[in-house]
Amino acid sequence: MNHGLESAQPAAPLTSFVPSRGEALNRLKDFVVRAGSDYRANRNHDGGAGQHVYVSQLSPYIRNGLISEEEVVATILKSHTFAEAEKFLQEVFWRVYWKGYLENRPVLWTRYREDLEILKNKAADYQDYPRADSASTGIKCFDTWSQELQETGYLHNHTRMWFASIWIFTLKLPWQLGADFFLRHLLDGDPASNTLSWRWVAGLHTKGKNYLARSSNIAKFTANRFPDVNGLATQADAIEESHPDSPITSTELPLPPPFLSNGQGLLILDEDLREHIPSLDPTTPVLGLYPELSYEVENTSPTVSTYKKACLAEALASLESKHGCNTEFTPQPTARNILEWAKRNNLQTLFLAQPQVGPWRDLWHSIAASLKAEGVALSYFRPWWEKELFPSATHGFFKFRKGIQSVAQRMSAEDSSNRHASS
Repeated sequence: MNHGLESAQPAAPLTSFVPSRGEALNRLKDFVVRAGSDYRANRNHDGGAGQHVYVSQLSPYIRNGLISEEEVVATILKSHTFAEAEKFLQEVFWRVYWKGYLENRPVLWTRYREDLEILKNKAADYQDYPRADSASTGIKCFDTWSQELQETGYLHNHTRMWFASIWIFTLKLPWQLGADFFLRHLLDGDPASNTLSWRWVAGLHTKGKNYLARSSNIAKFTANRFPDVNGLATQADAIEESHPDSPITSTELPLPPPFLSNGQGLLILDEDLREHIPSLDPTTPVLGLYPELSYEVENTSPTVSTYKKACLAEALASLESKHGCNTEFTPQPTARNILEWAKRNNLQTLFLAQPQVGPWRDLWHSIAASLKAEGVALSYFRPWWEKELFPSATHGFFKFRKGIQSVAQRMSAEDSSNRHASS
């Protein structure tokens, strides 16, 4: 039900990534057979727009939770051993690692945003910045990728590395502007994996280790579509860390509750649509939050904002269909609107998955403070695999990966005990 709040239905054409859980499940089903040796051998090959046949293209669905990491891993392990599908499974867990790393070092996001605001005001100083945006740098492969990204909301992962390297070391553009460009245009744009991946290419995530795009490598993995890329940087100039100190901080959170009681409501952010609470009562009020104004202010691509809005609508419709929940939607997630909804439904406590470090966390700080001032209790939770793995996401991926296999095996187990807080 809508109760006077604006419709969550999209108003603009969508990309080939249909905002549907059914579509996500179909893509996963089709990919399973290729998740083992085929993926391991061919994952770095980019066939071009519409020809990304060697990768799953599940990231836009995993990013916003129409399908969860747990579902993907469990499905893959029904048909492959962990060793057979390890390369693909690692890619799934890389996103968990990036999220955990930024959760442990949120100051990296804060400083990135501070740098970005300064750089945006100086953007006119960088002649190649508008050329990169308009796909007119004269570097054929780069311009092709820039156009593909802006038209489809997607780029192959290997291509993202080439793109970032050319942006930083050949065009001499600040990595922060590049990270912002990606976040505004990628359907799977994630503040953690995006920000930290750009830092990795620049040589800031792992000290002394950067990524330099080479013409021969680009030709090899694009089926020679770009045989001679001239003018690429042959050495990577050292990028200075604007704020070298990044202390580790972390917050312990409980697991999701198995159900909600009278006087309790559920908030769903458009960035996390995973069904965390398995047993929702038909009387449970649910409010979907879509930050329309924030996307406008950030100049988010209509392709991305429309996709996010439609995915949220899909998730709310699914909850109504599956549980009979009383769902509502607001494109203006202000404290006032949330408070009015809570009062109308006689709610004293609101549950939600912890907003991830990034734009939503920034927006939520002031909303949460206002709600608490009005006497509304907020209860945050985190899914079990994040709760278990985040503490090890403090340094490099090598340390983190030691816990992947045991978590993956638990994800594929039928027993779902210990995955929710006790009632």
